[in-house]
Amino acid sequence: MHHSVFYRVWNSSCLALLACSALWGCSLADKGPERGAVRGRVTVDGQPVEQGSVQFTPVQGTTGPVSGAAIENGEYSVSKSEGPVVGTNLVQITGSRRTGKKITDRLSILIDERVLMVPEHYNSKSTLIRQVEPGKQVFDFELSSTVVAEPENENR
Repeated sequence: MHHSVFYRVWNSSCLALLACSALWGCSLADKGPERGAVRGRVTVDGQPVEQGSVQFTPVQGTTGPVSGAAIENGEYSVSKSEGPVVGTNLVQITGSRRTGKKITDRLSILIDERVLMVPEHYNSKSTLIRQVEPGKQVFDFELSSTVVAEPENENR
């Protein structure tokens, strides 16, 4: 009988703790800056970026965390919960492609040779700016391997 009272109290305590944790977790999800869902295509000279990343960094008075996504076969997607902060964001893009050659890595494993295909003026020296809005949006990036002055505040 003593054990049944203990287990009832223990079960009630566990249920109360779970309920509090769920409520606390839900309230935390609503905190922080508003974000937008973003997806799009990334090409360089018309060729899809095979592998890479796109990063959104809040700038010009917009504050919040940096957001990003992997680029696979020229496409990327970021959900609203992980997406960029609503407002002005600097966009930095990296990417590589296979050369068709095989090389050995540091562990002597045969791998595909990859070369960078996105010039630094789209990543470390980027001036790409996008205005992120609430909800879903598409930002396609048609990049050039030659230095081209792109308008700084282009909304696509």
